[in-house]
Amino acid sequence: MWNIDSINNDVKGMLSEYRYEHSLMVAKCAKDLAIHYNLDSDKAYITGLIHDIAKEFTDTENNYYIEKYNIDKKFLTDEYKPVLHGIVGSYYVKEKYNMDDEICNSIKYHSLGDVDMTLFNKIILISDKIGRNNADPKLIELAYTNIDEALVYFFEWLKNKFENSGRKVNQETLDVLQKLKKVL
Repeated sequence: MWNIDSINNDVKGMLSEYRYEHSLMVAKCAKDLAIHYNLDSDKAYITGLIHDIAKEFTDTENNYYIEKYNIDKKFLTDEYKPVLHGIVGSYYVKEKYNMDDEICNSIKYHSLGDVDMTLFNKIILISDKIGRNNADPKLIELAYTNIDEALVYFFEWLKNKFENSGRKVNQETLDVLQKLKKVL
């Protein structure tokens, strides 16, 4: 299926040491959460490992994928640029490794969120937030008790952080937050 050693070497070669270590932590969190929620833990691990594969792409590399796949140019704006790596990364891993749609969508939406996220997509998004040395203990606890509550908790925190710094969260993420609140 996948050659994990080859993909791991690619990721290690493409990312800074800090970003690579984060990717390893996200992979472990994704695997653990997948086991907890009875999903494919190997698939979760590989998705966590490659979720930030395009994080350190140059503007030239990003523009190549934007043009090739006709990605909405709004992702070049200040509001959306922080999530561009997920969009570009999803196309990159599809092209390079022939990853399935669930993996690609999980990468695409791991920062932005999506109103139609699957449990697998949610696991990758929340693993990205708890797969770090300074993860919020409450967020970790919520991830294992109710992933939707964990997402609401995170998106509310993000919204407040942005508002306090005079920025705004993109509309897609606000839509996800609203949908999750209705579900809860």
